[in-house]
Amino acid sequence: MKKLMRAVSLVGIFGLLVVGLVACGNKKTTSSDSSSGYRNSISKGLDAVAENKMDKALTYFDNALTQKPKDTKAKAYRDQTQSYVDTNSQLKAGEVQKAVTTITDGVKIKNGAKSLDTKLAKLKTSAKADLAEYRQLDKDVTAQLKVTDGNYSSDVLNQCKNIDWNKKPYLSKLKSKVSKLLKQSNQESSSSSSNSSESSSVNSSSDTKTVSAADKKEAEEMRQTIVQSEPGKWDSAALAQVPDSVIVAATKKSNDAGGDPGTTANMIAEQYPNIKKKTSSADTKAHADQIRTVLVNNQDFSEAVLNDIPDSEVIAAAKGGFATNSDIARTAGTLLQNHPDLK
Repeated sequence: MKKLMRAVSLVGIFGLLVVGLVACGNKKTTSSDSSSGYRNSISKGLDAVAENKMDKALTYFDNALTQKPKDTKAKAYRDQTQSYVDTNSQLKAGEVQKAVTTITDGVKIKNGAKSLDTKLAKLKTSAKADLAEYRQLDKDVTAQLKVTDGNYSSDVLNQCKNIDWNKKPYLSKLKSKVSKLLKQSNQESSSSSSNSSESSSVNSSSDTKTVSAADKKEAEEMRQTIVQSEPGKWDSAALAQVPDSVIVAATKKSNDAGGDPGTTANMIAEQYPNIKKKTSSADTKAHADQIRTVLVNNQDFSEAVLNDIPDSEVIAAAKGGFATNSDIARTAGTLLQNHPDLK
């Protein structure tokens, strides 16, 4: 009897061991399957990032988190991708400031993927540039809407006319203001043209004189020289409306007095004050950037260092003129005195 009981006990113990081993095997298999699914989701998610398919990547990283809910890497990858997707959506909706805030938080995410770090950094740079463009345009258009004498900035109007709203959706919230400005300036331009045509018949005898082909060529060359001598200061469209005879006469008078293109322009401006642009912040920046571009190309200056120099200082350095190689060299020398790291 004792032998029988001992045999039953051994069978029971053996059975428990078998059940335990089977259970452990099932648990090991389940754990292995989970780990495999996690790795597969992470790998496919990163592949989708490389292909710039961010919505698809987001789905894969969500799947990885389903496999391992507390995994810090999967969560970081998922949060990075969500930040990228949200920022682009906000830019398309014209929510520029919100987009910059979102992407700024996104680049701070720790333990993320290097590929996502790179994409987020680039997106932050472009989003900040978009915000700067938005703010500048908003400022310039607001200022131009207050113009009452018809003396609008041609640079601002041209910028407004050339906006491709499909390519720049981040500016969409300014569309109504831009349209209002263009409509307002067109109405005043039509009115001004009407008044101008009435007065032109009265003044034609004094302003319009027959000029030779040589004088006509000299007038056109002087117009170009004036605009190039001080970029951003003189309005080429307004200069084109000044009679050739007036340009030639001012050039001769200026040359006789030992003057330069700036002197000639100021003489013309006494009769035609609209050739001188009203300087706005956008005009100032455009002027400074034109000078920077020439200095980078002509003097091999560091673009990064030049961009850090205030617009006002760059413009002041070119104040004596910027039309000839000697003018450019003088401007370069002036800036080098205070910024030797330009070279």
